[in-house]
Amino acid sequence: MKKSIISLVAIVMSMTALCQEVPQFTSNNFDGWIYNNPGIELNSGNIASGRIVLYVDKQNNVLSLISPVFGCQGMDSIAAQVDWFTRNFRDPDFVLSLTALTIALDDAQGTPIDSVTCTPTATGTSTHELKTALAVPAGVDSIRIRMVGWQGNVVSSGAVRRAIFQASTASQQQPWGDVNGDGMVNVADVTWLIQQVLNSSMDDSATVCDINHDGIVNVADVTRLIAIVLSGE
Repeated sequence: MKKSIISLVAIVMSMTALCQEVPQFTSNNFDGWIYNNPGIELNSGNIASGRIVLYVDKQNNVLSLISPVFGCQGMDSIAAQVDWFTRNFRDPDFVLSLTALTIALDDAQGTPIDSVTCTPTATGTSTHELKTALAVPAGVDSIRIRMVGWQGNVVSSGAVRRAIFQASTASQQQPWGDVNGDGMVNVADVTWLIQQVLNSSMDDSATVCDINHDGIVNVADVTRLIAIVLSGE
């Protein structure tokens, strides 16, 4: 009887994990997130003030921000919007391109599934809004989100002030990357998207064509779509 109860509890806990929503990261909502900088505590004040900095330090330690593991059954993709803070933008040694933020999905064991690198483009400011989306492959039950600044250093670095994630499912939309609406994602979609970009004829298909979810339809979306087709996502 006791074993049966324990088994039932385990099943319920497993089902609960699989029904979890995508974790968010804000100054008042960061439970379960891990920041591997021993000198900076993950708390509301440090998040709001832009001290959750991601870069590779002088000892080659990669500072990262990792979400708790959450269930992803039924998810098709996860859209990300990150408020990225580059405190040292006025420093003469600051290089904006080095502050690029990589957002990745890993499975529960830490194996990478998908990743996208977002590079800020606005100069002369410390505040950047980065937008992208990542694919959730079929058959994966649980994942976690990882944010890293692989190219950054002490000066050319960025901090996460807020990261909002929204999941979509296959039932909510046509397959991600299926820009021509034929139910498949293949080279035909790449050809169609190239034509749309060249002709600037986005009209009602703009949302579908915005493959990297940055609010603009351009060659970057073509590049992302090619990556999706080649990887079989």
